[in-house]
Amino acid sequence: MMKFFTSLVTSCKDVAGKLRSISGKANGIEFEGRQMMQHFGFISIPKAGERCLFLQFGNVVIAVASDGKDRPAVKEGETALYSDKAHYIILKNNGTIAIKADGGLDIDGDVRVNGEVKDKIGNLSKLRDTFNQHTHVGNLGAPTATPVPQDTGA
Repeated sequence: MMKFFTSLVTSCKDVAGKLRSISGKANGIEFEGRQMMQHFGFISIPKAGERCLFLQFGNVVIAVASDGKDRPAVKEGETALYSDKAHYIILKNNGTIAIKADGGLDIDGDVRVNGEVKDKIGNLSKLRDTFNQHTHVGNLGAPTATPVPQDTGA
């Protein structure tokens, strides 16, 4: 006999970065530490109080498909999209978005940034400021170097 229970999540946690352990209460029945299944390519850890569906037929699981071998680790309340090649997009609790794309990131369309663009060594604005000091001499446009202060040895 199979039973369905609409429940509220009491806790959900990541188990070794691959599986989710979920607990909930429904109709006076508590489900503790059950394996949660999710659609391939999507992963999240629902917060306590969110709704879920338990199916009971010997064991209790959430009724969705899942594949856990390539999931990124996420924290409660975070959401991720991922591929079978360990590439991902994670919407993080701190307001940032983490992207892992070993082959690079291609964007079709305009890119607008309302803030600083940074790389490993600093802000892009520093490079732009240095570039803007660059001048050309004469009509040929031959480049000249931005003057560098000389060390006087003092």
